[in-house]
Amino acid sequence: MSSTKTTGDAIEWSPLHPREPMDFSLGSYALMILNVPIQVPPLVVCKLWDGAVFRSTVDGGTDQWLKFLQNSKVAVTKQFPEIVSGDFDSILPETLASCRNNGCDIVETPDQNYTDFDKGLRALITRCKSRVDSVLVVCECTGRIDQTYSNINTLRLGAELPGNPSLYLLTSDSISWHLRRGNHIIHIPQHLRDKQQWCAILPFEPKESQITSTGLKWNLTSHCIKFGGLISSSNTYSNSETVTLDTDAELIWSMGL
Repeated sequence: MSSTKTTGDAIEWSPLHPREPMDFSLGSYALMILNVPIQVPPLVVCKLWDGAVFRSTVDGGTDQWLKFLQNSKVAVTKQFPEIVSGDFDSILPETLASCRNNGCDIVETPDQNYTDFDKGLRALITRCKSRVDSVLVVCECTGRIDQTYSNINTLRLGAELPGNPSLYLLTSDSISWHLRRGNHIIHIPQHLRDKQQWCAILPFEPKESQITSTGLKWNLTSHCIKFGGLISSSNTYSNSETVTLDTDAELIWSMGL
């Protein structure tokens, strides 16, 4: 079952399992590993890896994945990804050679006008031929704020990919995605509501936006969200099973796990 569907004029989002913590409902999905230490729990990552239709590691993310696999000692059905992409300035030469020997598609992406994440995402979608509903990207909000902003920027680029797959950023304690202008319905698992887990509505466009929400502890009623003004961080849920958002500007939705 896909993580999104259209109901009337609204997009419904349900990437999280309604009952099981750190479990996902992504339909047919691809998994990407970026070049940061993997901090998502090993059993979660390895289950996601095995369940993916396609797997991609981005440059030094290949070393991160193989090191993580060795240290976690969790078995997976397929050790190597289908695609390894990047300008290959951070992957170890012996890792790249091993990937070649194990049948990975090696996609060199030298264009420095785009990040390895941008280019790797396009390479992945080209290989998938629009056969995935979602792309889940394993990353972290590290000390590099420029990389965090860059990853968020790529969320927006993902909205223009062929086949229109849903693109999610997964960290050890959150999942985030881009919301287009319009109406959205986000399904909130019971366990997140019970523990009043955090969520956030963040501006994306350099313009004032009018947002109305339901299902939050601190709802918005035609509020203006913008950089330098109000943003809705450290919010949480009411007891409603869904959060609804009506927005005239693009947003980032982020929620704790």
